[in-house]
Amino acid sequence: MSDAPNTWELRYREGQTGWQREDVSRALLTWLADGTLQPCRILVPGAGRSHEPLHLAQAGFQVTTLDIAPTAVAHQRAALAARGGIALEGDVLSFPAGQPFDAIYEQTCLCALPPVQRAAYAGQLHSWLRPGGVLAALFLQTGREGGPPFHCPVPDMQTLLPQAAWRWPDRSWPEVRHQDGLFEIPLALTRR
Repeated sequence: MSDAPNTWELRYREGQTGWQREDVSRALLTWLADGTLQPCRILVPGAGRSHEPLHLAQAGFQVTTLDIAPTAVAHQRAALAARGGIALEGDVLSFPAGQPFDAIYEQTCLCALPPVQRAAYAGQLHSWLRPGGVLAALFLQTGREGGPPFHCPVPDMQTLLPQAAWRWPDRSWPEVRHQDGLFEIPLALTRR
């Protein structure tokens, strides 16, 4: 990922962030309402300039974001400053675990990574999360080759995040549709 910092920083500086939502994801609102996610220490990797970290902080979570692009990190630092949140700059493929988190909100980081980097990222997710912690993930469905964003079919995700390491839910939550025809499948996994 040696060119990744420059690539993502350029996208933010040039406003090439078509993936960015104008508001908080409906899936996150559902997980908060049904108690899947409750106030705790939570990590949002690849947070970009998303609205979810601030929403989580306002809901009582101790939020830490991680992003490789300095512009995105600066945005989250400013947004979270009054709420005590932490915005870190670093590569999700090599950032050290430190004290494990209680939950991870995975919205757009996985689909931004080329498939050859997914196994390394899956290892990071496992190391960042305490046993029994929740990985609230939105798996993007593009139905096409290439990216980013890259297609994250659920069968591939079940191989990437196997039952030996993760407890998969019996159900999924309602799909989150995008204006461009893409959609996300929200699933909350528990780390074994």
